[in-house]
Amino acid sequence: MKAYKLTQWGQPGQYVDVPKPTPGPSDVLIRMKAAGLCRSDLDMVDSKPGSAPYANSLEAGYILGHENAGIVSETGSAVTDLKVGEAVVVHHMRHCGNCEYCTDNAEQHCEAFKRNAIGMTRGCGIDGGLAEFLLVPRTEVISIGDGDPVLYAPLTDAGVTAYHAIQTAIQRLKPGTSAALIGIGGLGSYGVQFVKLLSSARIFAIDNIPERLETAQEVGADETVLFAGDGSAAAREILAKTGGRGVDAIVDFVGTSGTLGLAAKISRPRGRIVLVGMQGGTLEVGWGLLATSCEFAISLGSTRQDLREVCDLARNGKLRIDVERFGFEELDRAYEALRNGSLKGRAVVVFS
Repeated sequence: MKAYKLTQWGQPGQYVDVPKPTPGPSDVLIRMKAAGLCRSDLDMVDSKPGSAPYANSLEAGYILGHENAGIVSETGSAVTDLKVGEAVVVHHMRHCGNCEYCTDNAEQHCEAFKRNAIGMTRGCGIDGGLAEFLLVPRTEVISIGDGDPVLYAPLTDAGVTAYHAIQTAIQRLKPGTSAALIGIGGLGSYGVQFVKLLSSARIFAIDNIPERLETAQEVGADETVLFAGDGSAAAREILAKTGGRGVDAIVDFVGTSGTLGLAAKISRPRGRIVLVGMQGGTLEVGWGLLATSCEFAISLGSTRQDLREVCDLARNGKLRIDVERFGFEELDRAYEALRNGSLKGRAVVVFS
């Protein structure tokens, strides 16, 4: 079968021929229908040999694609609750089911699939879905009934990662509070929607691209703020609009030193800053540098239960899902559009 593989660090992916996988007793063979593309794909192919966080932790030579949806093609003998032809999505994070984290409902931290700062996923250290078929353990597959795989594919990472990050801060968002979401791209636009669905907080959307701020307003943001320079002007604007109070929960989907610095400037005492973006920024903390009792957390991935809940929101028409479709043979063009920021929605590869 045809597949798109990261063959060497620092080199673009390559189309290759690989054997079609055969399911074991507890496996599901999925005929791929849709695979979302992610900025982290570019971070992987751009990684120099030995560089953090990918090339110092993983071996190159795997099939890309970690936002996967398709149709059940074949099941192993022990799989009795899925039917051939059923539409499904794949939880992007691998887990063993047995370690301390898996048994404590934190499977995204699974010790068996952790490599330094990286949690291995399909398409990140393990063969992913940019291929005609994808083999997955039954435990990592969720049925979407008659849902459209093309629309559900982006939910399996962009959607569910944003959902998990918002869930870690949602208890802060009581009536009268505010939330700030930094970076209204593939994840941030979902983040705005989840805060709107799960709380009555006043939502600040922050980005350096005006078109993305327009999208943020359309999906529920109450205030939009343009990030420019070092973010000082954005911080002053937000503090003015909150009457100097600051923001209760901040989720940074970018992760540069500039965006983290903005988060620190606008957080109020007992606030919470959640870092999702992996752009390599750092934040200096200490007395006078961060609001008192402000919590800082790094949010990694999601759980299968998170994905079930996100799919349920989509099934009930609660989410706006913007996609831009590309054929499997158009991957180079799709990644170029992702790289230059010309996409109007999440890039989704659609298989014939």
